[in-house]
Amino acid sequence: KSKEFKKRTEKIFGEGWAPEVDTLDTFVDSAWYFLRYPDPKNEKEFISTSRARYWLPVDTYIGGAEHTYMHLLYARFFVKALKKIGIVDFDEPFLKLRHQGMVLDKDGVKMRKSKGNVVDPNEMVEKFGADAVRLHMMFVGPLEDDLVWNEQGVTGVSRFLEKIWRIGQKTNNVDYVGVGHPHNMVGQNKAETLVHKTIKKVTEDIESLDFNTAISSMMIFINEFSQHDSLPRSAIERFLILLSPFAPHISEELWNQLGHNKSIFLEKWPDYDESKIKEDAFKLVIQVNGKVRGTIDVPMDISKEDAEKIAFEQEGIKKWIDDRIGDKKEYKVVFVPNKLINIVVQ
Repeated sequence: KSKEFKKRTEKIFGEGWAPEVDTLDTFVDSAWYFLRYPDPKNEKEFISTSRARYWLPVDTYIGGAEHTYMHLLYARFFVKALKKIGIVDFDEPFLKLRHQGMVLDKDGVKMRKSKGNVVDPNEMVEKFGADAVRLHMMFVGPLEDDLVWNEQGVTGVSRFLEKIWRIGQKTNNVDYVGVGHPHNMVGQNKAETLVHKTIKKVTEDIESLDFNTAISSMMIFINEFSQHDSLPRSAIERFLILLSPFAPHISEELWNQLGHNKSIFLEKWPDYDESKIKEDAFKLVIQVNGKVRGTIDVPMDISKEDAEKIAFEQEGIKKWIDDRIGDKKEYKVVFVPNKLINIVVQ
């Protein structure tokens, strides 16, 4: 609306030329605002040197691919210009870039207000809760894939949260909790193995932004625990810390119900122990002439000789080899450690 701005533009470039104003409140502002975040109340300088060195440049930028030639281009220009005049000491705004997919409607069309195909997130939150909507968005596929909105998917994730809630209600202030006979408890060793596996998987997946597989591993954890009447409290507590970035509301509520006065978000992220992740046993696949004829649980690192002996003792295997081998024992054994044994009959 500035007449002076228009007149000044024509003075510089010639009559008829008009200033470009549409970009000022979008691309230009969004190109530098993140540089101000670490020190927003500083009235003496753009940003203090100490805060700039601590917080910047940005570790990770997540945005749609359509930002590459607009917002990101401007952001890089601004940072390089600010470095040149000595305000910042780096010339790349973001250390890591990941593109996120778009949300599509059931017909595969990108949701836009102008198209009238937008699903109101407030309605979904009102219907399913914020945690369920968050989890669905992260679980439905890899971060960079487009998401086809499906309300049934939110329902499935909501059931997962309901399982967590029920497990939380079984938990009190003893190490093993719940009701039922001792043999219904989750074994301490099995529980610890599962906990440490889940911690490792979720931790690594968060680092690589593979949120869908992190949630999948937590679902495996809950499916196992929900089958038992009695649950180790320490395992549930560590699980809730893993869940908290994904479903903050239910995690905080259950954490409080467990008797903790401080927020779950002040807790240290759990560590995992590689030695506890290693399985004590595995399912040995038994093949005869390359065809699977059975499986059996055996100790990890079982020797070829012991595996062969166990395989020949299985009733389900004998019928495939007894008549063929006979007294001549014309066979050979192919053994893949901690995986399979294949009896090849001549």
